[in-house]
Amino acid sequence: MKVIAALNGTITAESMALYALRYAKGQDLPLLLFHSQNEKDDLDDVRASMDRISTLALSQEVQTETVILEDASHNTVKTFLAGIDTDVIFCCTRKHKSPIIGSFSEALTKMDLNADIAIVRIVNISAIVDIDKMILSIKEDRLSVKKFAFFASMASTYQAEGEIYAVSVMSRMALSAVDIHKARIRIGEINYNLRHYMKLSHFMPFTLHIEHGFTENETQSVLTHIAKSTAQLVIIGARRLSFTSVFNREMPIEKLMCEASVNTIAYYPKER
Repeated sequence: MKVIAALNGTITAESMALYALRYAKGQDLPLLLFHSQNEKDDLDDVRASMDRISTLALSQEVQTETVILEDASHNTVKTFLAGIDTDVIFCCTRKHKSPIIGSFSEALTKMDLNADIAIVRIVNISAIVDIDKMILSIKEDRLSVKKFAFFASMASTYQAEGEIYAVSVMSRMALSAVDIHKARIRIGEINYNLRHYMKLSHFMPFTLHIEHGFTENETQSVLTHIAKSTAQLVIIGARRLSFTSVFNREMPIEKLMCEASVNTIAYYPKER
């Protein structure tokens, strides 16, 4: 099994590959540096990025290999990636207004590959090497084993403080009716349902705690919490957020990836 980092010759993509490298090292897996040729990317820059990441990986005793596909068609890319036993594919967002929609990253999520996809948005390059705290944002107590395993793997390799931010979404009327007693009851229920993950964290090299939020707008609540936090990395289970809202025609994951004030990973676990 391998970890894949999709490079395009930019500093952003190279920075993203540092997360892939740390993840691969933590899981004791080889790292495949991958690029599909196209007119937008400078091949010399791609090769230079691959050389730098490979050199760094060698110093950390992580095995690497590089692949550059001459055919950038989605069918060719899908066929190639489908033939690799892959754990996670790391890729980066674009810099302009729409970071995911219509991008290579979005294409990967739609290829039905037998691998998880981690789409990384880099806000602060200097915050990649050392991470003291990271956040996993979830809706209420909806935390899958896949999302927790990825979050725990990243937190373990950095030995960072971990936080689960559990957001309870309700209507404005329901929110106005929530008093301290009702809030405590709901918080207790969520903590109880997440207790198994808390138990597992005691066997891992990082601390973990739960924070709660009650809101009528999940996306805005997450952005506000991120801005107030000291975390250097936020991980978001992205699949359910990658659909346009019926009410405001907005794709929540796009807003989160555009406006988050720290480095963010949108995680798409493989659905089997």
